[in-house]
Amino acid sequence: MFKSNYKWYILVLAMLAYGMVTGADRMCIPVLFKEISLDLNLNMVSIGTIWGMDPLAGIFVGILGGLLADRFGIKRTLTGACLLGGIFCAIRGLSTSFLSMAGSMFLFGLVTGTIFTVAPKITAVWFSGKYLGLANALLMVSMSIFSMAATMSSATVLSPWLGGWRNVLFVMGVPAVLIGLLWWTTGREPGKNEIPETMLTTVPLRQAFSRVIRNKEVWGLGLVLFTFMGSMTGMGGYLAIYLRNIGWSTLGSSTALTMTSATGIVGMIPMVLLATRLKATRGMFIFSLIITGVTLAIIPFVDGLWMWALLIVGGLLRSAGPALGNTLIFKIRGIGGTYAGTALGLASTLGMLGAFAAPPLGNSLASISPGMPFIFWAILSVAALPLFQLLREKSPSRSELW
Repeated sequence: MFKSNYKWYILVLAMLAYGMVTGADRMCIPVLFKEISLDLNLNMVSIGTIWGMDPLAGIFVGILGGLLADRFGIKRTLTGACLLGGIFCAIRGLSTSFLSMAGSMFLFGLVTGTIFTVAPKITAVWFSGKYLGLANALLMVSMSIFSMAATMSSATVLSPWLGGWRNVLFVMGVPAVLIGLLWWTTGREPGKNEIPETMLTTVPLRQAFSRVIRNKEVWGLGLVLFTFMGSMTGMGGYLAIYLRNIGWSTLGSSTALTMTSATGIVGMIPMVLLATRLKATRGMFIFSLIITGVTLAIIPFVDGLWMWALLIVGGLLRSAGPALGNTLIFKIRGIGGTYAGTALGLASTLGMLGAFAAPPLGNSLASISPGMPFIFWAILSVAALPLFQLLREKSPSRSELW
């Protein structure tokens, strides 16, 4: 449908921003928590709270980021977000206490929340039809690749080489700044010859907000993301330190967390393409939630090779959830590309609320049993299943899509 190949370059820029800031700069922290907790004298609840400050900040910028993207365009929004993302990533390395670390994580979360909302709007603006699900999947793949690199190297390679966790955070902030400069110098909005003219129309902030806030399906999908992101964020922040506490080495625990990202890369695109071919985006998302609940519930009862098998199978089969959620947003009648940023903002805000609340709540149960947090997050993930009654998969009309 599009005659320009520039859309693929824009997708690469989006993948770099999404992958570096919401992937590497964010996921380098969990594998460093053991080191950080010893340095700052943090307990498990404090660690869970710090990990939750990132998505807490996203609650305040989720809708705002979408509104800004709808009103001022993707280029300017992502340029500023990447530049600030690199700066705030480095600022975390200056932390000297729980409060300063929590505060710097909150600042960083303001940026990740914005990028988490704005980057997927690119798929609605530049792509359509059979390419929509693929483009969303590629965004998630980029986050998985960058996350995998960060979890595998931050504690085992970078920290010993650079002299500690603080210097790791300083160095990790540099690529985000460079990506922001790349967006500013080479990125642009689509031209009239690349997409239909109606897609270029911006809408007033009040109109976009009013249109989205009254849509029950957007709220329903947002609540699904509340449970899904809550359970996955909780697991991501706790898995490495849980494995360390039950006797795994630094390399083993880092590799296990990396495995969840690596298997996501392998499983995501095939699952999204299968969902597109079967016209079953909603059904595949339900399947991902069920797999999430089952695999999380089993983690406390396995170790060794069985743990590796569980992480591999679980990562493969639940990996498509975020991409499918973003795709469902664009299929809601009355949303389409025009209001996608604001709709993603509302849904992401609810998702990040779950991501903020779930880690400390789950971590607090570790005092009962080290495996209890996983049971809590397993129950949370499947609690969303009845909400799919609010969602009806359908194709929006041509006027809504564009």
